[in-house]
Amino acid sequence: MSTNFMWWCAIVLEIAILFRGVRTALLRKYPLFYAYIACVLVLELARAACLASAPNFYATFYWYTEPLTIVFGFAVIFEIFRRPLIYNPAVARLAQPLLVVVFLLTVTYAASDLLNSGLLTLPRLTAELGRDLRYVEGTLLLVMLWLFGRYRVSLGRNFLGLVVGYSLLIGLGVINLAVFFLPGNEFSIGLRKLLQITYVATLLVWCCALWSARPDPVTQAESSIERDYELVAAKTRTAFAQLSTFVTRTLRP
Repeated sequence: MSTNFMWWCAIVLEIAILFRGVRTALLRKYPLFYAYIACVLVLELARAACLASAPNFYATFYWYTEPLTIVFGFAVIFEIFRRPLIYNPAVARLAQPLLVVVFLLTVTYAASDLLNSGLLTLPRLTAELGRDLRYVEGTLLLVMLWLFGRYRVSLGRNFLGLVVGYSLLIGLGVINLAVFFLPGNEFSIGLRKLLQITYVATLLVWCCALWSARPDPVTQAESSIERDYELVAAKTRTAFAQLSTFVTRTLRP
């Protein structure tokens, strides 16, 4: 009963977030985030219909649709990295392809690990990929939070709420995964139930933070992160040029 209540609370909050996103035009500002919310909402409604009409098919339907949630969830990381770097295009050009590479490497690692063990099935692949991406997302969030502090990036209320909510969701997910694989993991059973409450709490944070559009803080055209990036890029180009000269001299007869 409590599970169904939390389920429907989540659906109502997701509808509210999407509705306010359209009304406040924040949907155009954070399209990947709202795509994630829309994806989860559609899947939850479809799963509820499946559970009511064909309960024996529910498990199969769940595992065939869960990869969509995983992919769109990782897209929120793109959103979190993308928005602060709008005023730092050079860094953005480096960060976005890097995130794609990280995602593809994680998918490849999960698939190859199961393939080598002879247990490559869609439910196992989905579970492994979801676990690995939770760890990757947690690491990326820590990196981004460090960058925010290191370069004193000013965050608006809308974006801050997005980051806080997703950090809460990913943080408890990573803790649950860590506890689950420890010996005597009875505590993880209660923690997994707490994940449902955490997701609703996350939706409440997002609903409050994104209820109305707030202006972004004024950002200087050239920030310290951009200058640091240019410095590192210049040093890298110099190192490659020196290495190329050394190789050429070495190979010259």
